[in-house]
Amino acid sequence: MTLHEYGIALRRHWLVIAVVAVLGAVSGWGVSQLLPERFRAQATVMIIPARGDSTSELVQGSNYVQSLVQTYTILARSPFVLDPVIRDLGLGDTASQLANRTDVEAPLNTVVLTIGVTDADAEQARSIADAIADEFAIAVADASPEGERGEPAVRVSIIQPARVPSVPISPNTRMNAAMGGAAGLGLGVLAALGLRRFGGRIDDADDAREAIDEPLLGTVGRAPRAGVPRTLRERPSGRVAESLRQVTAALKFVDLEDERRVLLVTSAAAGEGKSSVSLGLALTLAELGHRVLAVEADLRRPTFADSTGLEGAAGLTSVLLGDATLADVAQPWGNERLHVLASGALPPNPGELLSSARLRSIIDGARAHYDYVVVDTAPVLSVSDALWLAPAVDGAIVVARAHRTRRETLRRALEALGGTPAPVLGVVLNGVAQARSPYLDPDG
Repeated sequence: MTLHEYGIALRRHWLVIAVVAVLGAVSGWGVSQLLPERFRAQATVMIIPARGDSTSELVQGSNYVQSLVQTYTILARSPFVLDPVIRDLGLGDTASQLANRTDVEAPLNTVVLTIGVTDADAEQARSIADAIADEFAIAVADASPEGERGEPAVRVSIIQPARVPSVPISPNTRMNAAMGGAAGLGLGVLAALGLRRFGGRIDDADDAREAIDEPLLGTVGRAPRAGVPRTLRERPSGRVAESLRQVTAALKFVDLEDERRVLLVTSAAAGEGKSSVSLGLALTLAELGHRVLAVEADLRRPTFADSTGLEGAAGLTSVLLGDATLADVAQPWGNERLHVLASGALPPNPGELLSSARLRSIIDGARAHYDYVVVDTAPVLSVSDALWLAPAVDGAIVVARAHRTRRETLRRALEALGGTPAPVLGVVLNGVAQARSPYLDPDG
């Protein structure tokens, strides 16, 4: 994916990113509400050497205390100090458990210790911190060597008793919500990129271009309920009609030599609008002054008769069976230069009829009498009809529907047609929402 595609992914899936980020923040907040509150109280003590009679003795005493500071941090969390605290306060903890809730910090190059205690009860946290400070002072005095006068060489002075904390240190609701939101934001971005890269459906022209190597001939606007064929006739200056004219123009650029006269129109799966695009393409070619024949070679689920209002009982199958000629059953529609050959009666063996030499003869005859022959056939991944017809045509057009056709499905359809003699001329994306234009009919 290019940087531009990353931008498209983030812009298109911003709602996914926002929702996941909000869910992450809410989850962080919710977890905080479930966690028990913990309070921390701390007492500060200073370790003081015995007073010396000279400057050198004072320096020696100070150096002696500083060399033992780290040892004193261990002593403050030892059973030697904590067991008396547990006994005096009637705590239910063991010395090891209380040590896990106690932290001792010694700022660099100082003889000050900060004794912190964490507890679910703020008052008890203060009581324990003060008790540890008192017992620590006793323990240091007991463990310290005696001076010349029999007093301990080191004593501990409590310079700041513990206070009752008013705010819990955990859970940190704001931080948890922020971390949850950040994690959600990251997941949302990954989800957006994943949807862009591996998303199942094609949503717009950019998606189609990214999914295929073949040219994108254009997009056909989303038609009203009347359908594409009737919309073309009723609103020739509408958005749907103009989008089909753009497809026709793009087809001219693909076929610069004007050699592709028999066009096969198919799709990957049913319901993607191939028949509507076939009729629309035939009608726009006729508007340009060409004689055009639209052939309904979908002998399984024909729709031409319903879309055009023409008679559908006689048609392609009638010609294939020898019951009529092409001139007998081809009906004009929409334009005097456009004739439509409906499917006719549905046969029990459509595959055999479409692969017959008789069909090729009919198409060759139509090629001689018309400038363009547009052949609509069944979806290429559903049945093999399009593959049997491919040798008789000059090129194939694949129709996909926005928000419905899957990328992998379209790729498989193109690969299937790629193994036939008929080159794939391009893809038409059908059912795309289009912006209003002051130059076009807003209703069509």
